[in-house]
Amino acid sequence: MIAMSENPHTGSCTCGDCSVSIVLPEPLSSYTPRACDCGFCVPRGVAYLSAPQARISLRSVSGWRRDQQGSRQAFFLSCTLCGELLAVVAELEDGWRGAVNARQLEDRELLREAQPASPKGLDGSGKRARWGSLWGRVEMEAVLDRLEQRG
Repeated sequence: MIAMSENPHTGSCTCGDCSVSIVLPEPLSSYTPRACDCGFCVPRGVAYLSAPQARISLRSVSGWRRDQQGSRQAFFLSCTLCGELLAVVAELEDGWRGAVNARQLEDRELLREAQPASPKGLDGSGKRARWGSLWGRVEMEAVLDRLEQRG
């Protein structure tokens, strides 16, 4: 079993409504984010960071804007207020998995330079297999959703 550092790497959107935390098995400096070359990610300047053993926590006060692209199997989670993309998630056979937008992390300067990735050439099952091998486990919390359920 890989020993996980309990030091989370955190970040948020510009307005602070949404936050992200990722706990990785290796030091942040050993990771190379993946810059997806699709028409959705390129204009947003996204570079994804994940590891299969990672633990990712996503939190939003106002809720998430959920976009789907390509094969429509994954959700891109953005702030409903400022629009910044914080993560991509998908429900796989073993639960919710995802990757964070490395460019939103406070200590992103510790990462290696992002490298291009081109998952758009994969079919739906190929994408799911790739995500299962690269993405970490995700916990999501939307405070507003929780408050509305109590109301």
